[in-house]
Amino acid sequence: MQDDPDFPFKKFPDYAVFRNPQNRKWYGLLMAVPLGKLTGNEKDQQEAAVLNLKLAEEKLPALLKKAAFFPAYHMNKQNWLSVLLNNDLPDEEVLAMLDESRAFTERKK
Repeated sequence: MQDDPDFPFKKFPDYAVFRNPQNRKWYGLLMAVPLGKLTGNEKDQQEAAVLNLKLAEEKLPALLKKAAFFPAYHMNKQNWLSVLLNNDLPDEEVLAMLDESRAFTERKK
């Protein structure tokens, strides 16, 4: 994957969006959010790096049972999930999932 991110949000200039260059569909959103937004503990305001990915719906239940994965923050939870980037996952696994997310946006319905 060699796609450069863009930064479309004036309110959140550090939020990076990865788009498929063929159709401009999003396949990744890199952002920092309060950890409580993922865990449901609204008192936890510690900032966390998060990568939202678009994956096949059937893959999400197994991933959501793992520690670093959460229902998508601020996205459709049918195909999106949030990955907590806290060094619990190997970089190679995160990059492979990003590639998979990009490929998912290329599928024809």
